[in-house]
Amino acid sequence: MEQQLIGRIEIIVDDFGRGIKAYREAKGMTLDDLAIQIGCSASFIFRVEKGKRVVPVNRRIMVLKKGLGWKQSQIELYLTEKIKKYEQNNG
Repeated sequence: MEQQLIGRIEIIVDDFGRGIKAYREAKGMTLDDLAIQIGCSASFIFRVEKGKRVVPVNRRIMVLKKGLGWKQSQIELYLTEKIKKYEQNNG
């Protein structure tokens, strides 16, 4: 189970938009459903999923927590993995 969680988090770390889309669809949510939960437009979510919108870290956390119902531990693991990847790429 833990390995499965890490795999899903790695998808979000590598490609936030693609990961959000996969989570949203797995939960049976529409663009509108997710947008309503986090207080933005469906077009914003669409642009994020397509990689056409840069999402600041605080907004990413809101999407994960409010929109997709991630637990604090999952968000912390996401942030840890994101920092590791940043450090690897920027030495």
